[in-house]
Amino acid sequence: MSGAGPRRGGGADPSESSPEPPSPSSSRPPRSDSSPSPSEQTTPPPSGHAPYRQRGGASSRHAPSEAGLACDRHLALFEEELATRPRVPAMLRRIAQYSALSPDSDAPRRVLGTLLGVAVPALQTLLGVVLVLRLPWVVGAGGALQTGAIGVLLSACAVLTSVSLSAIATNGLDPGGCPLGLLSGALGPEAGGAVGLCAFLSAAFTAAAAALSAAEILLVYVAPGAAVLPGRGRSRRLNNGRGYGAVLLSLLGLGAAAGPAPTAAAALGPAGLLLALLGLQAGTLRAAIMGGPPHPLCLPAQPGGCLQPCPIALPQTVGSNSTQGAPRVAFPGPSTHLLARNLWPHPPEVRGGAAEGEEEDDDDDSSFGVLLGLSLPITSGVLWGCSRCGELRDIASSIPAGSLGAALATTLAYLSAALLLGASVEGQLLRDKFGASLRGTPVAGVASWPSPWVPLAGAVLSAAGAGLQALLGGSRLLRGLARTRALPLPHALGRGRLWPLAATVTVAELGVLLGSLDLLSPVLSVFWLTSYLGLNLACALQGLLPTPGWSPRCRLYHWAASLAGAGLCLALMLVACWYCGLLALGIGATAYKYLEYRGAQSEWGEGLRGLSLSAARFALLRLEDGRPPAASWRPQLLVLLKLDEELRATQPQVLALAAQLQAGKGLTVVGTVIPGELPRDQPRARAAEQALREALAGAGARGFVQVLVSPGRGPGLAALVQGCGLGALRPNAVLMGWPHGWRRRHDPAAARRFVELLRVAGSGARALLVAKGPLGTGAPGGTLDVWWVVGDGRLLTLLPLLLRQHPAWRGCCVRLFTVALLEDNSVRLRRLLEAVARRRGLPAQTHVVELHDSDVSAYTYERTLMMEQRSQMLRQMRQAQRHLTPSQAPSTAGEEEEEEEERGLPRRGPSPGNVRRMHAAERLNEVLGRHSGGARLVLLDLPPPPPRGPRPLDNYLEFLEVLTEGLGPVLLVRGGDGDSPGP
Repeated sequence: MSGAGPRRGGGADPSESSPEPPSPSSSRPPRSDSSPSPSEQTTPPPSGHAPYRQRGGASSRHAPSEAGLACDRHLALFEEELATRPRVPAMLRRIAQYSALSPDSDAPRRVLGTLLGVAVPALQTLLGVVLVLRLPWVVGAGGALQTGAIGVLLSACAVLTSVSLSAIATNGLDPGGCPLGLLSGALGPEAGGAVGLCAFLSAAFTAAAAALSAAEILLVYVAPGAAVLPGRGRSRRLNNGRGYGAVLLSLLGLGAAAGPAPTAAAALGPAGLLLALLGLQAGTLRAAIMGGPPHPLCLPAQPGGCLQPCPIALPQTVGSNSTQGAPRVAFPGPSTHLLARNLWPHPPEVRGGAAEGEEEDDDDDSSFGVLLGLSLPITSGVLWGCSRCGELRDIASSIPAGSLGAALATTLAYLSAALLLGASVEGQLLRDKFGASLRGTPVAGVASWPSPWVPLAGAVLSAAGAGLQALLGGSRLLRGLARTRALPLPHALGRGRLWPLAATVTVAELGVLLGSLDLLSPVLSVFWLTSYLGLNLACALQGLLPTPGWSPRCRLYHWAASLAGAGLCLALMLVACWYCGLLALGIGATAYKYLEYRGAQSEWGEGLRGLSLSAARFALLRLEDGRPPAASWRPQLLVLLKLDEELRATQPQVLALAAQLQAGKGLTVVGTVIPGELPRDQPRARAAEQALREALAGAGARGFVQVLVSPGRGPGLAALVQGCGLGALRPNAVLMGWPHGWRRRHDPAAARRFVELLRVAGSGARALLVAKGPLGTGAPGGTLDVWWVVGDGRLLTLLPLLLRQHPAWRGCCVRLFTVALLEDNSVRLRRLLEAVARRRGLPAQTHVVELHDSDVSAYTYERTLMMEQRSQMLRQMRQAQRHLTPSQAPSTAGEEEEEEEERGLPRRGPSPGNVRRMHAAERLNEVLGRHSGGARLVLLDLPPPPPRGPRPLDNYLEFLEVLTEGLGPVLLVRGGDGDSPGP
């Protein structure tokens, strides 16, 4: 492998070579794509220049190591920061194994897969209860067709919400047990607190519904004589439901406090659903094969009576239109004719469920809204799918598969059970809600096999599982809300398990006071739908805006699907119970406005201005608590402009670029420095502020302006960069223009001031953006070429996403390049580059450019020598301006990099460090010109400014000029030092 420079020829002592430089008339050699073989002998350096030491030589005590030699040759411009900002191959290997899991979570606990971790909790709903206790009445009163429509609507709601939840899981963020963390980050703490409150109330009311369901099974079917509380008719049933429901809810609370195994508790609901569904299917299959029960029961002549044994001689057309007045078999077996009769809605005929002689007066309404409200609790398991995400092995794959699978399984179970009931049971019997004609046996139980107790046992298991899940999940939500201090909750609710659980049981007792599942179902349903509405709306806004950090990998996700899910949730809420829906929305809106306005202070004054100032102060103080995560980092720009004597911007294209990057969002501050003194130049400063506002409006941007009056431009710009902003609302990126014509200026210190400005602007974890060339010109289209050389590249890959939001760059194709050396595996490097681009949501074509070894040419030596001579001339000019003697002047160019040979004499000719950097700049410029010569914009890593010392600062600008020579518009980018690598 060739060295960083030409090898020593003939073993001659470098101290004996001539000190004369190469001829200035030597022309630059043409570029060539070929590179010498590692085994070839390279061309020696021109006479008068000391060659580099051959690698591995005996006298090369300062030679670079084998691993770092190629890097020293080709990336010498970045050598000061390679220790802290590694090259792209090392960075890709570091972040390629990124997953959506939180790094702070307990790794050994992540043992659950899709089935136990997502699907089983998502099936922990009241579907088993609804299937046994209410679905027969819904089919009989509303018809199989209307029941199927309800099932399709509920399926669409669950599937669309599951898609939004899948988008959250595949976006690379850990929701922390529930999607409320993402909601707070996307819509703010106000919306997160409001949605969290609705989710907690829905979980508490689900536990109450489970207790009331168990109480109904006990009082109506298992032990009717236990209904000992006083009352008549409806009042008696509601009183007994309240009493026994409260007792059963307390038992569920004790069971949750005892700490049941989560996996065992999560299996109760699906086991009960499976038991009830299999019993019904087995009964229908038995009737289809054996032709009905051996001793069939017929419907009474008048609705409301009990079933009687059928006469021995029955018409042969049992399943079709029977003879007028002839008794009809209640369970004739599956028949298409019976399904056709049960296809349409029919008013209720049987009012029952209480003791003999007592009538019910609240079961006559069979409108679509009532039927929908009774069926909505089956969709309450979507959010439970992510309740155990902290224990999942792979969130990004388990939550989408488990949530969507559970939603489809719930829909299939609901529709299949409705179809079997409509095709197997007479409509008159289906409309017997409490099984009065069956003497206290549920309709679904008589239609099941082998025993009517099979579906009842399944309903009890489903109620127990849903109740435990709701209590545990609700207590976790309440504990999270108390810990975030989003709502004024007691601090005790944020500690331990018992206090949040006790508060959840207490709220659930309020739901038990309704006394009936029919009355409670719409209430808990609208609160669940409110939570789903917030979840879908957050995902829709994330995709519609669009937010650059929002890049879900779920193929089913689209912002229109989430928006449709939000609209469907709102419609179902208002149709099921419009006043309950308005109540839920009112609670959420009240919580939102409370969190928005509670920071208002009287010292701000009265009216809306005081509220706005208070909200701003509250937001700034809240932002002081912690630094945002790296994944949510966005550039908040400080644009440095220079005004001419007529107060016009000298580089207006920089302001246009800022407007295109921000697109009217984020923080933009335009600043400049007016040479002068206060208060003499205060009128000119005000005029400059007005000029900057007009320029900002002319560029189509919104932001703030800041003008600083200072005797010197350098100290003034440094003060402006450091003091701009308030609290956390301060720029984190500095955008400036390239100092065109710095070589031709009469001011020899112009380059030094620009480099000093780069140092100041890049300090404090601020990012740097240096615009060079005619930005924003050219026809629409073209390419945005991103060259990622060192560092994590987060800002480099984020800027194209921000630019493509503006119409001027929307049609541009993004290409992502990186540099590979000989020791890198280019094929694997490209695969890693594609994976990182996909995770960051960058739709880019990826390319890996290989840098082969090449020798330092004579032109490079000549160009470096001329650069050092120019630096020496500028140094002498600065000495003359300062009236310094040569002994007081700074060190000569490149003295800090001069190496000594074994004899202790300094090396003659150009500095080896400068030659190495010039060679690296030329090599990178060669590949940049070959691949991105016609690009509309090139985004390139900005090499670090030289450290403070005797090294001439104008050499740094010369290297950058060589690096970007022959290219079009270039944006030099350097991320803040505080950025941590991430996906």
